[in-house]
Amino acid sequence: MHFLRPKSFLSLVLIGFAMVALPFNLAMINAEFFMDRLARRGSQAVYRSVTVIQESRNLVEQLLALERRVRQYQVLEAGEMLAGIEEKHKEFVVSVEHLGTLPLQQDQMQRLQRLASGEQQLYTSLRSNGHNTTDDKAFLARFDELNDLARGLYEESQELIVREVDALRSSTTRARRILLWLAVLLVPVTGLFATFFAQRIANPIRQINLGITRLGEGDFTSPIEVGGPDDLRFLGTRLDWLRQRLDAVDKEKSKFVSHVSHELKTPLASIREGTELLVEEEVGPLNDQQREIAWILRKNGVQLHKLIDNLLGFSRMQAKISPFRGTQIDFSRLIEGIVASQRPAILKKNLDLKLDIMALQLYGDRERLRNVVDNLLSNAVKYTPVDGVIHLHLRRQGNLAVLEVADSGPGIPENERQKIFKPFYQGSAPMVGPVQGTGIGLSIVQEYVRDHGARIEVLDSPLGGACFKVSLPLSIQEETA
Repeated sequence: MHFLRPKSFLSLVLIGFAMVALPFNLAMINAEFFMDRLARRGSQAVYRSVTVIQESRNLVEQLLALERRVRQYQVLEAGEMLAGIEEKHKEFVVSVEHLGTLPLQQDQMQRLQRLASGEQQLYTSLRSNGHNTTDDKAFLARFDELNDLARGLYEESQELIVREVDALRSSTTRARRILLWLAVLLVPVTGLFATFFAQRIANPIRQINLGITRLGEGDFTSPIEVGGPDDLRFLGTRLDWLRQRLDAVDKEKSKFVSHVSHELKTPLASIREGTELLVEEEVGPLNDQQREIAWILRKNGVQLHKLIDNLLGFSRMQAKISPFRGTQIDFSRLIEGIVASQRPAILKKNLDLKLDIMALQLYGDRERLRNVVDNLLSNAVKYTPVDGVIHLHLRRQGNLAVLEVADSGPGIPENERQKIFKPFYQGSAPMVGPVQGTGIGLSIVQEYVRDHGARIEVLDSPLGGACFKVSLPLSIQEETA
């Protein structure tokens, strides 16, 4: 239906509010209708009861006045008294006719008819026989019968107001019961309306939030689709356009990183070869100052080579062009070789490297595992202050090989422990060293660890700094040994 697919989000919200409020508005209108009907019925009941009582009392009074005129006529025998009797008769007839139009009970109506008939007979007899009739004791005694009828009608009329009040109370109770059941019914109906429109309102917002979250996490491949009103669906198309643009930019970035890395490796190789010739004094002897400068060039050339290798590894990882080459690896010897390659940097900062390496073999990609260990150890050396401590521990835990690299550096704040694995993210911890990193080493480590079906965790180091824990599955031979 059209009202469920409005053109704007504001229209959807307004329709939702209107539909949620509709049951309560209907309940209020219904309650107003019941109250108005009860009020009218109550006022009508009071009016009828009071009118019946007043008219019944008038009948009693008029009948007494008529009787008094008749008895006066009997005593005075004055002809002019007949005019007063006729006047009272007419007033009595008018009161009877008025009372007959009111909603009386059946027995009251019968009593009123007998009263009217009896009074008419007396009046007719008086007009026909004149004074002779008034001398008849039986004639006057009939006034007593009529007075009894009138008083009985008056007493029954007083009981009418009690019956009307009881009927009004019964109607009020029934109306309250109906309103109560209506309120009970409206609660789930309103809840259903509220739930339905809350979903209609929340779903597009949730889809937009999911799309933005994916963009923030670097997922540029999943299309962004947003339903709901036209303006939100248009916003979804703009977000998907932004996703496509970011995907294109990300691909261009990866291509740029790959090209730059390859272009840098060629002159760097020449620089390193020239540096090696200088260090080995192939072009002539060096004095102490020249030799120290050559060693500095050599060390920074190696460091720059590692940075370029990280860039290339990141580029291959993003492009998914580097296949997993699994083989059986002596993991402990691989670690020892990496430690030996970083020994100069460790000695330069006078670090205390404590090794606790258990002889283990596992199945994995040698180059990826070398990169994992090399990056973790390089980070530890980079952030550990001079005269600090690094602890490298390898042990077996069930069917896992657990590698822990802990240092006495500044550590990693709790709120940064997930962010440090994002590409190009630089933590707030100060680096102790001359070369600034690229911020992609740990993202490569995480990706390579996942390639092995393993996990990496950031823990608090017992040395006071950071501790990286990598849990790698062992080879099949080790698991069955």
